[in-house]
This record gives sequence, structure tokens and C-alpha cells, in this order.
Amino acid sequence: MQLYFPALLKTLTALLLATLLGSSLPAQADIQQQRQTYDQAMAALKAGQQQRYASLLAGLRDYPLYPYLLLESLQTRVKTAPHREIEDFLVSHGDLPFAQRLKNDWLRRLVREGDWSRLRKNYDTASQAAEFDCQLALQSWREGNQSAAMSRAAELWTVGRSQPNACDPLFDRWREAGGLTEDVAWARIREALLYRQDALARYLVRYMPGQTPLAELFVNTATGPEKLVESERYRPSAGQPADKMADIATVSLRRLSRDDPARALAFWPYYSDLPYKQEDRLAITRDIGVRMAKRHAPEALAFMAANDPQMLDDQVTEWRIRLALRTGQWQTAQQLTSNLPASLGNQSRWRYWQLRSAQLARPEVGELRHDYQELANERDFYGFLAAERSNQPYALRHQTAQVEPAVFARVSKAGGIRRAREFYARGQVVDARREWYHVGKIFSREELIAQAMMAREMEWYFPAIRGISLAQHWDDLDIRFPMAYQEPIRAQAAARQLNSTWVYAITRQESAFMADARSHAGATGLMQLMPATARETARRYDISLGHPNELLIPERNIALGTAYLSQLNSMFRGNRVLASAAYNAGPGRVRQWTREMPTIPSDIWIETIPFDETRTYVQSVLSYAVIYGQKMGIRQPVMEQHERYLEAYRP
Repeated sequence: MQLYFPALLKTLTALLLATLLGSSLPAQADIQQQRQTYDQAMAALKAGQQQRYASLLAGLRDYPLYPYLLLESLQTRVKTAPHREIEDFLVSHGDLPFAQRLKNDWLRRLVREGDWSRLRKNYDTASQAAEFDCQLALQSWREGNQSAAMSRAAELWTVGRSQPNACDPLFDRWREAGGLTEDVAWARIREALLYRQDALARYLVRYMPGQTPLAELFVNTATGPEKLVESERYRPSAGQPADKMADIATVSLRRLSRDDPARALAFWPYYSDLPYKQEDRLAITRDIGVRMAKRHAPEALAFMAANDPQMLDDQVTEWRIRLALRTGQWQTAQQLTSNLPASLGNQSRWRYWQLRSAQLARPEVGELRHDYQELANERDFYGFLAAERSNQPYALRHQTAQVEPAVFARVSKAGGIRRAREFYARGQVVDARREWYHVGKIFSREELIAQAMMAREMEWYFPAIRGISLAQHWDDLDIRFPMAYQEPIRAQAAARQLNSTWVYAITRQESAFMADARSHAGATGLMQLMPATARETARRYDISLGHPNELLIPERNIALGTAYLSQLNSMFRGNRVLASAAYNAGPGRVRQWTREMPTIPSDIWIETIPFDETRTYVQSVLSYAVIYGQKMGIRQPVMEQHERYLEAYRP
């Protein structure tokens, strides 16, 4: 299959992009001067040198970052600047990523000044900012719209968290008018307890003077759900309505299930007959049943079947199937996959498991190769597995993305694109990404594809991959799976005796080739190494590593990441399934998941990985390796022969 541009088409496309993109910026000599002047103007502005700032600003009107100077100036004068000046700026440059901050500060000023007409004109109600919603509802009340204002106040008050202080005047008036009934207070206590805002829930008890013991029982049980062991205490009675007891049981069982789902399941028979709303029964089933299923507890299967017999909750249904597979109940798995709702039944995942469970339930029928052929047309993990089972080629179906030249021209001239490219040229990559992503929010699908193609031509891999994914254009494999950092990846893979397709797949999954990627947990760089792991790997393999920021050097990160991957590969005896899972979740968890495990087919083990993120990760890595194998002319099956079955881990 052809995976690359034909040479002529690629050359013409590059020339078109260069022409369109180049035409949107000043000449090189001019841009260098403008960059210097911009820096001077920003420095003068921050130093309060207004006259110098004004003189420098005059020569920057066609410089892409010019709006940032206006924004900085207005932000310092937001309390006094003419309203018309701010309005005009928001009309002309409201697409700046930080424009909303200026707008919110200005809206607060309008509230202080009582300029309700201008506030209503400029406030975007779709943003649902409680601070302004409360103030507008209160003003509406003052203007005589009491019914609508009280209804809005009830909506704003009945949430599981504290609202801004700006809402207090509205809530005070609403309570004085009789809006805060004990039923409303109970509803908010329920929400607060579900969000684990326990202090708020205790505070709210004061609003139930006629049912204080009941409200206190609710809070005390939810915050200490082990009290459910005294089941007789929660039977409906004259002072304990059945619907309130159902609320207490719902919240308490759900909270208990987070820490001890087995105990929550043990309590369930004593509370199963309460009059739960359907959504609450499903939530309990999901919280207890799915958590128990992730522990591969067989008893969860009957619990989920009894409480969601119609398969109304997709997550519950999926884990019923997974648990049936993990516990070897092939006929149950086949029955479930054959009767799935459309929301699941059309997915390649469950189409695969319908065929696979049928094969497992009736081993005498053989491989069902013909039945797998249709699924083999899918370009994903399950399609690739089906291709292997039916002896079909992998369906990669690469198609080069194409858009009209007019679309390129329109996108290249967008203010956010021009600003992003200028930030990128200045080396301010974080600012460049912020602009690039922000402007993409207003683009059509075709414009997103054009934007992704532009990023690809700039060899700006992550924004290209992100953009083409947002556009849901899955067929351009050159954009989605670029051959980035070829030399270090191939060299380090060879040095560690690893298949470079696997190293590519791990890197693509970890960072999508964002060299300066940092996770919330602290993982850094292309192969997302934790600093401690990087230091230990550097010591073990004698790789130079000084300051942690050296992990942002692509070659250094790849050297360390590949060495660590080699360590995991040895630890798990050359099994990429287990080593890939360990790269994501840690080797300790993988050892735990495989300890005392019977021999099991790898596809079932992967499907029943307890961590959703790790399951997706492993499937993606194995699939991406197939794609990179095709691009590199290397045979790379989804799973090698020795990877198709897993045994208990024995160190």
C-alpha cells in the first residue's frame, strides 16, 4: 500500500504551502526589526513609559503580535479605559487566548457600575459563569421578573460545591422569598456528599430544621458508610421516608465502593429493595459492579446482570462481557455480545468479541476465518487482530489529506495562525501552541485539516496529529504517524536490540512527538520519562544525564527511554504486551496483575486490564507498531507468536 505522497504531488503541495504561509508574514528583514521593536514596546509598557510605548506602537500595526500590546495596555487600564475601547478590542481581537480574562475583569466593572444593558449585551450565557449568572438573575428580579429569577436561583444553589460570594445577595433574597424548601436543601446535601464536599453538607443541615435528625443521619452515614452494617436503622418508617432512605443508601454505597467495593457488594442485599430511581440503581451497579469486575471477582457478574438486565449502562455492559471472558464463561460472553445495544454493537471491539466468544464457546468450529474478513477492513487493534485470524492484509487505507487552495489561504491569514507562527519563529513554543489550539476552536473540519497539513509541513508534529484527529480525518497516515526523529530512534533501537517499530509506537503514544511534553505527574519529553526513572536508567546504562531538563533534548530522551524499554523487555522475557503495559502502569502493577494468573490468551488479558488508560495504551502501541512496520517495510504483526498467550509472572 502506498503510504507517502507521490513525489510530484508532495513537491507541489509543499510549494503551495510555502507560498500561502510565506505571503502572510512580512519580509525577513522587516520581521526581525519588528520583533526587536515589539520587545522594546512591551518593556516600555510594563515599565509605565507610556510615551515611548505609544511611539513604538505606531510602527507595529502589521506585526502579528501587535494585539498582545493592546491587550497588555487594556489589562492595566481595565478599571478606567473607555468602554468603547474595550468593546472594539474584543470585537477585533477577541480571538486572543487571554482575551477572556480581560473580558471577565471588564464585566465585573460593569456590575460595579450597574451597566446592566452593556453587561447583557456582552455576556455569553453559554459560558455559565455562576458569578455573572447570579448577578444577572438578581437584577432580573429587581426588574420584576421574580418567577424566572427564583427558578434560576434554585438551579444555581442546588449544586455540589460552594458558589462564588457574588451569588450571596441572590441566594439571600431567594431564601427570604421562600425558595429554599427542605426538599431543595436535601437535594443539595445529596449533591455535596456525592462530590465529597462534606463540610458543605454539614453546613447545609441547618436548612432542614424540621428534619434535622434525618439530615444528620444522611451526612453521618455518607461520611462513614460502614454504618450501613446496622441495616435495621435504615428501614423506611414514618420519620424515615423510603425515598430518603434510598438517597442515603445510594450515596453511601457509592462512596463506600470507591474504597471497599467488596464490602459495598456485601451490604447490597440489605438495601436492594429500596425504591431507587433508575439512574441511581445504575450508578450503584456501575460503581460497585465495575470496580469488582476490574478485580476479576466472579460474583460481580450476577450483581450487574440483576441490576441492569436490559443493558442500559454501557460501562456495566462492557465489564459484564470482560468479566465473562476473564472467568472463562464463553457462552455468557457470546450471549451478551450478540444482544448489545447499537451504541456498543457497532464498535469493532465488540464485533471482534462476538466472533471470538463464539469461537471459544464452540472450539470445534475452528478459526471462523471467513467471519473475521469483514472486521479485518477496520484500521484498529481489533481489525488488525481480525486480519491475522482471517489471513488478510492489514487494512491501512492511507489517503493523503487534500483541501482547496482557498481554504489554505483563509486559514493561513487567520490572526491566530499568524500569531502562532510568529511565536514559533521566536522560539516561544508554548505560546505558539496556545494560539494554534485556540484558533482551531473556530475552524471547520476542512480548515482543521488545512491547519494540520500546515503544521506537518513545519515538522511541528504534535499540533499536526492533534489537528487531524480533531477533524476526525483518520486516513492520512503521514500526518498521523510521522517518521519523526528517525536517526536517533533507529540507532537506539538497534543498540538495545529492539524493533524500531515498537520504539516508534511507544513514542507516538506517549507524546505524539512533542519534545517538550510534561505530564501532570512529571513525566518529561518524547518518551515521557519520570525523573527518578531517568536517573536510575542513566546510572544503569551509563548514559549521561545532568539536569532533569536534559530530558527535553530529543536524542537524550530517546536514549534513556529506549534503554528503559529494553530493561522492561528483558524483565518480561521479550513480551511486548507485558512490557508495554509496564511502561504505562509500572512493572509492579503488571506483576500484580499477572501473579498467580492461569495461562490466558493475550487478547483476553489486554481486554481485561483493570486500568482503562493502560488497556487503551497497550492496544494503541501494538496497533501503531503495525502501522510503523508497514511504513518502514518491516513485518510487524499485532502480536508475535510468543506473545499470544500469557502465563503467571514468575521473577
